[in-house]
Amino acid sequence: MAAPPPDLLPPFPGFSDEALAFLTDLREHNDREWFKPRKATYDDELMGPLQMLVADLNRRLADRGLPLSAEPRKGVFRIYRDTRFAKDKSPYKTHVAAALGRGGDKKAPGGLYVQVQPGGSLVAGGFWQPESSFLRRWRERMVAEPQAFLDVAEAVRANGLRFQATGANLLKRMPRGFETFADSPVADFLKWKAGFVAVRDDIPDAAVQTPAFAGLVAETAEALRPLLEYGWRIADGR
Repeated sequence: MAAPPPDLLPPFPGFSDEALAFLTDLREHNDREWFKPRKATYDDELMGPLQMLVADLNRRLADRGLPLSAEPRKGVFRIYRDTRFAKDKSPYKTHVAAALGRGGDKKAPGGLYVQVQPGGSLVAGGFWQPESSFLRRWRERMVAEPQAFLDVAEAVRANGLRFQATGANLLKRMPRGFETFADSPVADFLKWKAGFVAVRDDIPDAAVQTPAFAGLVAETAEALRPLLEYGWRIADGR
């Protein structure tokens, strides 16, 4: 039987106890022999609801005037890990995830990411690993109008999100061409190299098990709006 059109998918029902138990057990049995006979559970309890969540978010974000969307089947990530260059050869991810992009394009600058994992569910958004030319324009905008970006950062934090800046995302020195801005109010932000992403990661397991999780994700996208619109203005040359 063919899958229903995206606009006919039912509202997101929440992830079941069986869905979270599957992911918990997958941590202990991350091998093909365990996964293959249980793939129907993965499809029914995880992939199905995740696609419903994406379709639900398409409707909710459109109502909010946020241009983030995805085709439900293409907006979800595969559970299979790329182990070609990894020391960890476990074949499966222990979470499920989806991404919505501007205008439905996951590769367009500025997007929304949803991850469901027992004890590690989160919603994040922003500009991850942008092209070097875009990152340079972003830095140039920050040093030209530092207070404008500081206002964006404060608005995002006031909305209950935190910026995802870790050691791997930070330069030890000022980036090339911006050495003279070491005393700028945005100096610390200039050292971010992997992009500008804010996250809500205080999501309990119970929250992803109800239809209200779709609303929480939409509210998080709204909380990210100052950051997203700041970056979209740069992407559009405004």
